Amino acid sequence: MTGDNRLAQLDVLVMAAGTGSRMGMAERKQWLTLCGSPLFIYTLKKLIAFGADSLYVVVYPDDVARVEEALRTAGLAHVHVVPGGETRQDSVRFGLTKTSREFVAVHDGARPFLEKADFLRVVDLAMECGAATIGAPVRDTLKRVGADRRIEANVEREGLFAVYTPQVFRRDWLVEAHQQALADGFVGTDDTVLLERMGRAVQIATGSAWNIKITQQEDLKWIRVWEMGNCESD
Repeated sequence: MTGDNRLAQLDVLVMAAGTGSRMGMAERKQWLTLCGSPLFIYTLKKLIAFGADSLYVVVYPDDVARVEEALRTAGLAHVHVVPGGETRQDSVRFGLTKTSREFVAVHDGARPFLEKADFLRVVDLAMECGAATIGAPVRDTLKRVGADRRIEANVEREGLFAVYTPQVFRRDWLVEAHQQALADGFVGTDDTVLLERMGRAVQIATGSAWNIKITQQEDLKWIRVWEMGNCESD
């Protein structure tokens, strides 16, 4: 198990700067409530309960004052607030400028169902090899579909993983990867892509498929399911 000495080497960036456009809501998704707290607050509290003690929440720039007030109300005034950028990649890069520890974890504020064992597992793996992410093996049958919605091919699922967060890296590797991506005008789908294009190997730790990201309206049902069984204990 990861000890306190390990987590003392770790800064955590919690990404909550998205507009939530896919939710089709006037309010950004990080302000959805889970167990009576805004989604990002619930996620932060979980990470703190896991032992993380250096946290930065990267938020939509217009939300800074509101987030700071929400943190004070929740007793989390020690969490640092960083204004985000136009893209998630920009936001991670801005967050990195505030960090200083040897390792950095990047986690989605809209992934509130992260389990402690998964968090510690991916941190341990990253501290062994330099870069790691959490994920789960793909369980469903996969098809490649054309523009006309016709199935074109079956995709072999063996060896395929759905990739989640947190993703944990040596800070110097991640800073270098972001700087190179900025210089090249490259935008990746996540931070592992930026490391991979630099020739850095990224390992994957197997985690729970329950570690979903609240992205679309249909995901709201998972919040309600979670509340039924977890709010009192949390």
